Order: sequence, then structure tokens, then C-alpha cells
Amino acid sequence: MHESRGRRPSPALVISVIALFVAIGGSAYAAKKIGTKEIKKNAVTSAKIKKNAVTTTKIKNDAVTGAKVDESSLGSVPNAENATNAATATNFSRYFTSGIKKASPGQPPVTLLTVGPFTITGKCEDAGGGEVVARSYITTSQAGSNLYGYVNALYEGDFNPGLELELSDEAQDDNTYVEWSSNYGQYSGFRAASADGLTILEGESVNAVFYAGSPCAFWVSAINAA
Repeated sequence: MHESRGRRPSPALVISVIALFVAIGGSAYAAKKIGTKEIKKNAVTSAKIKKNAVTTTKIKNDAVTGAKVDESSLGSVPNAENATNAATATNFSRYFTSGIKKASPGQPPVTLLTVGPFTITGKCEDAGGGEVVARSYITTSQAGSNLYGYVNALYEGDFNPGLELELSDEAQDDNTYVEWSSNYGQYSGFRAASADGLTILEGESVNAVFYAGSPCAFWVSAINAA
């Protein structure tokens, strides 16, 4: 009788089994031993981070600074938006200015400002002898308006349509030097109130001659105090 003997494993099979155990053991070792110290600096790149993997709980407090925030992506906070609107209404909507308006003798009156029923114009006239005169006037479209001007202590308690009143002191001279009618508001300040109480203009109307290269120049600034 012949004894039966088991077949010896081939060298290739032995090597494969050994490699399998090494791989399993190595992974277990790596799982136990690789920590933050074993990760090379700058080894984890943005491409290796899963999308939406970084949550708010993973971000250190105060870690995100203003320089890293895209301001255009932020909406207005409701209270801040209301505050902005309030500031705009308070600071600008009631303030009016004409800027500098220029004129020459013989041309039609220059409109400087129109607020509510009131319109302020500037006129440039030839006074003869090389002199020009600049005057400003005010009219109203609402009956029963009121006007007070510092020049000549003007007070018109029944300021009606059809009246054209000189608003501030005139400026007159030749082209030897610049003359302004303003003297700390004493001769150029005014107050005009509409009959319905919706417009109360408080401001200054200034006339000038031979200013900014023009025979006549005017400017008006006012605030509606109603």
C-alpha cells in the first residue's frame, strides 16, 4: 500500500499569504500609529478635502477675519439698512444748493433754485461805465406765502403770485476786483414760508460780480425746515 501525502503549497502561494498578512497588519498599524504628528506639513491640500466637509463646529472661533470675507456676498442687516435710509433722509433730502451759476448782462434771468412754490433767480445787468450789477429775486406760486430777508429788513407777510422780490443785497462794481454781497449772512440770509406750511426755506443767496471769469455769479443754499 502507498501512503498518501498532502501536497506542499507552492512558493507563490506562500508569498501571497505572507503579503496578505503584512498588508492587513500594516493597515492596522497605520490606523493605530498615524496621527497629526505623522502627517507632513502642507500634505493635505484643498483638492483632498471633501466638499461641505468643513462645518462651523470645525472652524475655530474668530479664525475667519474680515480680510477673508467677500463683502459683496453679504446682504444688509435690516436695522442697518433702515439706519442708512434714515441718515439719507435726515442729511440730504431737505438740503438744497444751486452751485455756482454764471450770467452776463442782457441774458434772461438764471434759475438758481426751485423748492416747493418758491423759485429763486439771478439777474445780471449793465450798470454803465464798465460796471455790472448782480441781483437775486424770489417768486412764489402759492398765495399767502411769507418772506423775510435781512437786506433792508424786508418782510412780506402777504407774499403772493405775481410779486418778484429782491432777495439779498446786490453786488455791483467794475472789473477791477471781485465783489460779493455776502457778509456773514447779514445781507444774504433769508427765510421763505409757504402758506400750507410744507416749505420753510432758511438759507443764503449770494450775488457776485467778476467772479470765476464771469461778469455775474450767483449761488444759493437752503434747507427746508418744515
